[in-house]
Amino acid sequence: MRHRPWIILSLALCLAALVAGCAKKQAAQTTSADTTAFATNPTEQGQGNLTPQGQVPPPTTPPPTETAPTPKPHKTTPAPHAKAPAAPAPTPGITVASGTAITVTLNSAISSQTAQVGDTWSGVVAENVNVGEKTVIPAGSTVSGTVTDVKPAKKGDRAMLDLAVDGMTVEGSSYKVHATTEAVIAGSTRARNLGAMAGGAAAGALIGRAVGGSGKGALIGGLIGGAAAGGAVAASKGYQVVLKEGTKITFNTSEAVAIKR
Repeated sequence: MRHRPWIILSLALCLAALVAGCAKKQAAQTTSADTTAFATNPTEQGQGNLTPQGQVPPPTTPPPTETAPTPKPHKTTPAPHAKAPAAPAPTPGITVASGTAITVTLNSAISSQTAQVGDTWSGVVAENVNVGEKTVIPAGSTVSGTVTDVKPAKKGDRAMLDLAVDGMTVEGSSYKVHATTEAVIAGSTRARNLGAMAGGAAAGALIGRAVGGSGKGALIGGLIGGAAAGGAVAASKGYQVVLKEGTKITFNTSEAVAIKR
């Protein structure tokens, strides 16, 4: 029993030595781990931001890729259309003044007995129409017209027929031509000059028959003509105004017209 304290003391010393050895070994392992970590992640002094020792730097996010701008479609400006060459100015033509006389030959007969206002008629220019020394409307140019007034014969009143020109064709070109003439009245000097059935010899024969009832009386009536003829026609049952085919009538333009030449 005298050796028991020594045994306890010896065990205590052994236990203390064992604990000290374990602590020393653990310290050595810690130092070795730190040295290894330092060698793996050395810290360098440099410009810019410094990464703290022992920390792994966060992953760097790559900069966003810049997308090239989509090119805008190029607007092509259409080439200006080439201007067509200007058309030559139309030839103004030669002006036939208002009041110009135009003699027309009728293509068909016209009678006061059958004609109606608005009826159309036709003819041709009988003589050249000149402006200065230039023939503007040559003979043979076609003419169109209308009946503007008509009155059939009846007892106590004279027959009457009035015409007007409203168009003309000159060398293939048509023109609006307004021309008028004096109305033809049965028994008038104009009617006789035109050879209208109710004028001239016809009226004279009527007077002759009233005077003598014979060929001699007709001759006298024919010589009387003129002034008595109008009264005789008016006193009769009526002689119509008949403009025969081929009758020439002179019209006068009521307004100027330009004719291409």
